[in-house]
Amino acid sequence: MFFFNKEDVYIGSSMEELSKVREILKREGIKYTYKAIDSSGKWLGPGTSRGNYGSFGMNKNYEKQYVVSVRKKDAENAKYLVHRILHS
Repeated sequence: MFFFNKEDVYIGSSMEELSKVREILKREGIKYTYKAIDSSGKWLGPGTSRGNYGSFGMNKNYEKQYVVSVRKKDAENAKYLVHRILHS
């Protein structure tokens, strides 16, 4: 979509917040991309970190990180909207 011309406007670990961010951007007509990064699924040697070491002591609420990106020209407006929706 806009591979080189993007800026992150939300980085967090809450699926609820991600949903709110996507909703407000969609409502305002701002195109965005998002990705989920699962830190426990990274490959280390013969398997994933969870597979090698288990998940004891891992906080499930922070296992995934969500990143929402928009075009640079929309970033300032998107950041304002994200801040307003998450902190009001």
